[in-house]
Amino acid sequence: MSLELVLLTPVLVAFMMLMVGLGRIVEAQSQVDGAARDAARAASVARDRGNARVDADNAAKATMSGTKWCRGGPRTDPDFRDWRQGGQVSVTVRCDIDLGGLSLIGLGASKTMVGTATAPLDTLRRID
Repeated sequence: MSLELVLLTPVLVAFMMLMVGLGRIVEAQSQVDGAARDAARAASVARDRGNARVDADNAAKATMSGTKWCRGGPRTDPDFRDWRQGGQVSVTVRCDIDLGGLSLIGLGASKTMVGTATAPLDTLRRID
């Protein structure tokens, strides 16, 4: 019985560490997707591209403000290719998460999470 315990304990510990790491990754992806959604919405109500870029950045930072795992804060990248009345704006948010304590199980020290969201622009409002 003690031999079985000695052989199975490392496997069980590695499995638990893998579950913790995957849980961190899933939670981080969910928060990055939420930040992208909020950033796209904030950009879609702005009057011009300059304000849209600033508003998207501020919204993503506000959404991710309670997280300590996002190194350097979220990075936003708005896409203004369809910036017109009735068009749309897309925002991509990137965040590097710290997985330093889980490198023993092969997850690496960090991973970049990417979330993208698109919001429509109003068809009746003047856009510069």
